[in-house]
Amino acid sequence: MKFIMGCALAITACTTVGLPVAQADTAGGCIESNNGYTAEWQASWAAYQAGQNNPAESRASVVVDLPITINAPLPKVWSIYSNLRNDIGRHPFLKDVITHRTCDDGQVVDFTALEDIPMGPVTFPGHTQAEQRLHPAEHFYTSDSWDIPNITTHQLITFTDNGDGSTTVNEHITFLADPTLIQFTADNGAASHRAYQAALKRDIENGSL
Repeated sequence: MKFIMGCALAITACTTVGLPVAQADTAGGCIESNNGYTAEWQASWAAYQAGQNNPAESRASVVVDLPITINAPLPKVWSIYSNLRNDIGRHPFLKDVITHRTCDDGQVVDFTALEDIPMGPVTFPGHTQAEQRLHPAEHFYTSDSWDIPNITTHQLITFTDNGDGSTTVNEHITFLADPTLIQFTADNGAASHRAYQAALKRDIENGSL
């Protein structure tokens, strides 16, 4: 999972009004986990889906690749790296992951990432809405996330066995945001991803995970 740090404006994420509510797919082997954040996730995810269907995309985009080599075999790296719970305490701002539903025996997870974002002398609570889709047989997963003001990330995370007991993980990330916010979004998003990549590498290699 992986997700961009929230924007300061995310404090108003619950105020999305007039949007269609995203409908849970209970017919596809999904397990619902309703909680106090579910309505917010549904409204925000509906906004994300509406943006995906908008042919008049006016946002700017930045694409980055963040490769890292971890001295551990691919099966171990995959199981640890793809587990959302392992980001907590390693992603710089992440405080918790709230799961709303899981589908296909846990291969698809809809969730809200709760973040405390430092903005000068104050901290803002960020709520990033996301969906992770695992493809274990092919050793990759994808993740899409959305946060106000209409900031989206698309992520493709691939795992390569280097043949020497190590694994290279690459996070291919596309950031989408208003042109006035895109550089801030990409710079800070990439920095937060590098920080938790380094923490995961450290803890996998030292046996903490």
